[in-house]
Amino acid sequence: MTLKLTTLFCDIIMRNEIPTILKFSLLIVLLFIATIYILNPKWFLQIKLLTLIPIQRFQWKSEKYNGNFQFRIASFFTSTLIFSITIFSYIPMDFSQFKFRSTLLFFGIYGSLIGLFILKLVLDHTYFWLHKDKQSVLLITDYQYGLNQSFAFLIGGITLIDVYYFRLSSPLITIVFIIFILYLIARIFGTFKILLSNFQYPIFSVIVYLCTFEIVSIMVFVKILIEFF
Repeated sequence: MTLKLTTLFCDIIMRNEIPTILKFSLLIVLLFIATIYILNPKWFLQIKLLTLIPIQRFQWKSEKYNGNFQFRIASFFTSTLIFSITIFSYIPMDFSQFKFRSTLLFFGIYGSLIGLFILKLVLDHTYFWLHKDKQSVLLITDYQYGLNQSFAFLIGGITLIDVYYFRLSSPLITIVFIIFILYLIARIFGTFKILLSNFQYPIFSVIVYLCTFEIVSIMVFVKILIEFF
């Protein structure tokens, strides 16, 4: 049994069609998720409750999970890694001819996403610090991290199937694209609803925030993706 599992593992890793860095990254993600769940059995409940913050009738359901540092760290690394894997998987590039370059490209994408996430977090905290509204930024951060995690699981699952079963030769990228659009809609709508309920400033300030820190940042991210593709 052990020999069969070892042989299967080696066959998966050594497939020529898919870059080794991509296969290892997916396995690392699965191991990371399993480890977090073992350490925190309520992790998926946290994700669910924080994702539903904008439409919850009673905020006390998610209050005990607000500002949870361990959850944010776990969400940060799993989301950025899964998003990086998905972007890397669908880049139209002949990996067999550029093995070393593909590895550098993957780490470049991952590093860029980490940088964008950190920059967005700093800008959010700076904006709401200037407006002296700590509660709103905490709710938005929790909601967006929960949303990131939820959609990362969806996209990651599809990417996993496409890599190991279809070897990136299926039309599943269409489903990934649709999920990405739904993610953007949910992110903007949820953030807008949280701000309307908690941000003690005129609606103009809410619109400025959404346009500057959400819509513009999304447009920049999409433009970068288009450049890759």
